[in-house]
Amino acid sequence: MQFARSTKQILGGTLLASLLVAGTLSPAFAQKSASATSLKIGYFNLQMVKASGTGGDAEALKNQAESQLRRDIEAGQKAIQKAREDKKSEEDLKKIVQQVQTELAAKQQALAQLVQTQNQIETQRLMGAVNQVAKDKGLDLIVDGAGVFAGGQKVLDSGVDVTDDIVKTLTGARKAAAPEAKTASGETKTSTK
Repeated sequence: MQFARSTKQILGGTLLASLLVAGTLSPAFAQKSASATSLKIGYFNLQMVKASGTGGDAEALKNQAESQLRRDIEAGQKAIQKAREDKKSEEDLKKIVQQVQTELAAKQQALAQLVQTQNQIETQRLMGAVNQVAKDKGLDLIVDGAGVFAGGQKVLDSGVDVTDDIVKTLTGARKAAAPEAKTASGETKTSTK
């Protein structure tokens, strides 16, 4: 009985202390109440931006990497098959298989890293273009119209479609960053990709 009473006192005291501490800290953790503010909102269609050809390097690179990896796998399989046809020993076959697997894993990792790096570059370019358009148009917020799960219709109805502006900004940035190339006659030619 004594134990039960002291446990209740400890628990009660701990609970009271917790409530007192929480009560004194609650203003610091209080959330702002919702208030009406006027925001200038823009939206864009990410799929249309990607389809415009202003930044499809990552997708093309991914396709090239996958194609190269398939060719490397086929070459590895041919090397193993040739070793079998040449009646290599079981030990030699294991070494060849291990070597092919090691090379393929290294190539796969390198290609994945290359694609990931290109994706990051494209994401940074897109973010730069979106920020530039927001600044140029005086917009407070720009969202991908397909990425709004609640209230999307309000954004589409009251927002500004800046898809074309983003494509133009990306196209302009790409032309400005395009390296100059020399033609066979030695003339300087600017890439317009």
